[in-house]
Amino acid sequence: MWIIREKLKDYDIEFSEPPKNLDYDISIKLFKEMKKGKDPNILVNEIIEKIREFVLDYKFMNGYLNIKLNKGKLLENYKKLFDFEKKNIRIFLEHTSANPNKALHIGHLRNSIIGDSLYRLFKTLNYDVYVINYIDDTGVQVGDNIVGIYYLKIPEEPKDFNLEKVINNIKEFLIKENLYKEEYEEKIRKIFLERMNILKNLYGYEVPEKIDHYYGDFIYVIVNKLYEIIPELERYKYNIIKMIEEGNNEVYYLSKIISERILFEQLNTLWRFNIYFNIIIRESDILKYKLFDSALKILEENKMIKKDDTISLDLTRWEDIYKAYSNKEKVLVRSNGTTTYIAKDIAYAMWKHGIIKSNIKFKEYIKQPNGEYIYEINDEGKEIEPCKISINVIGMEQMHNQLMVKRVIEEIDRNSKYIYYGYGLIRLHRNTAKIFGINEDIKMSGRRGFYINVDDLYEKLYNIAYDKFKDKEKSEKIVKSFISLEMLKYDRNTTILFDIDKMLNLEEGNAIYFLYTYARIKSLLNKVDKIPEEFEINELNKYEEKLIINLFKFKDIIYDIEKSLELNHLYRYLIDLVRSFNEFYQNVPILNYKDKYPHRLFLVYLTKEILDKIFYILKIEPVESI
Repeated sequence: MWIIREKLKDYDIEFSEPPKNLDYDISIKLFKEMKKGKDPNILVNEIIEKIREFVLDYKFMNGYLNIKLNKGKLLENYKKLFDFEKKNIRIFLEHTSANPNKALHIGHLRNSIIGDSLYRLFKTLNYDVYVINYIDDTGVQVGDNIVGIYYLKIPEEPKDFNLEKVINNIKEFLIKENLYKEEYEEKIRKIFLERMNILKNLYGYEVPEKIDHYYGDFIYVIVNKLYEIIPELERYKYNIIKMIEEGNNEVYYLSKIISERILFEQLNTLWRFNIYFNIIIRESDILKYKLFDSALKILEENKMIKKDDTISLDLTRWEDIYKAYSNKEKVLVRSNGTTTYIAKDIAYAMWKHGIIKSNIKFKEYIKQPNGEYIYEINDEGKEIEPCKISINVIGMEQMHNQLMVKRVIEEIDRNSKYIYYGYGLIRLHRNTAKIFGINEDIKMSGRRGFYINVDDLYEKLYNIAYDKFKDKEKSEKIVKSFISLEMLKYDRNTTILFDIDKMLNLEEGNAIYFLYTYARIKSLLNKVDKIPEEFEINELNKYEEKLIINLFKFKDIIYDIEKSLELNHLYRYLIDLVRSFNEFYQNVPILNYKDKYPHRLFLVYLTKEILDKIFYILKIEPVESI
């Protein structure tokens, strides 16, 4: 219990749950203090004296001090539940970071919701948090889209798409490049028709109208299908990437325009979920600052690299990593002089932590619906101070690379903390897949075009909720709360099986179950004019005592998650808290005895206040009624 821990901060002790067969609230392990040679009885008396006001009864057994707390005295300190000391520690929290070549799909959304929930946690804890969205606008996936419109002359705008005209454009290009074969025309037509049919079955249209869907669901998927039947076509992608990296040419500006349009649509999708950013960093902007040149010098000074025909990171200094990676080195610079992704990641992380000194500046880019601006790199802007802690929310498939970056940063700067925050995959349950015309559980794959876009999923869920409640605002809140909680309630390494049937299921643990309890609380509080804040407690029943103990665990849970970053622990606590409130509500008269037992009404109010804090972090949007 945090309030006891604060009183006993000078003691080397640990807290645990008391034995279930004993009527106590907390248990304190005294073994470490006893090992210092202190007399157990004197030690117990010292501790009890320091926390006397909170103790009703205690019993010392086998090194454990079991305590029954004075719940009335706890309630007198309720304001401290929400008092978190301001921390002068800057965190760079990076999430989403989707390639600007497609609409966001449900896998991206898990990343974004986890990242936003972590942001809300750290804001609650009074950290200085900057949220970053890193945009790889020079990558191969962007290159695929530009191959489609620059070489193959697929229209830039969906409204201009004409199947036969596009097939003819592709045919003319292949002939000009001496790549054409007679059988290609029908194969190309088949690729287009199959994709158009899939989109019609999934979403009801053959060619997407929304620009991020058009490029991601249509052009990107089709170009990759064309690579399969015409392998020589793929080399043009690398011509595109080279021209993008060189900058100041037709392809560079075309790519920039398309990427910006797609990025804006991605942001619109996230704003719908109240997910916002402080900074956007584009890889194309970072490249011009040549951060890796500076990073390479630092790596060399720290004897972290090996040079031959390539330049590699020496992994033998970290035995666990090179054994897990099954290699003693990781290539940073290829024999042709090009840098790898991990080389860019290391340099970028060095900039975040101030290991690399640069004059990168930021200026207002776009105003978000919450009234705050996103900042982008701009030489006319202002510099941003580096961070002490950086957190990178990214899928489990990046684990080895991220752990390498972590070791480099934390070894070079012992005061820096680099956190790789991995998470598992997401699949659609068969019940959800059927809504989109799919008759199996599916694993997402952008390249194969096998995924569900966030925008389309949201619309399907909204229609279901609206059919039930006939209320736009309520339906939107229920949909967003359901999606967010499904992304956060499980262990982050777990593969989620996303099941749409849970949205309207009042079973304990589902979002609507918590919303229903919250609406019940609001309804009760709306029936009184004033919430009592000063009162005497002469007696408490077991339901009141249990609720008070659970309410006062809130701060402990927040501190626990600050260390572990396991957001699903807050979900588990939410279940216990709501369960104890519902038991209290069902067994204890409140309104009819509000004058005799005013503390009961206050407990309802305090439950609401804590639910507000939990809902904020877990992105549950409260409703007035269900």
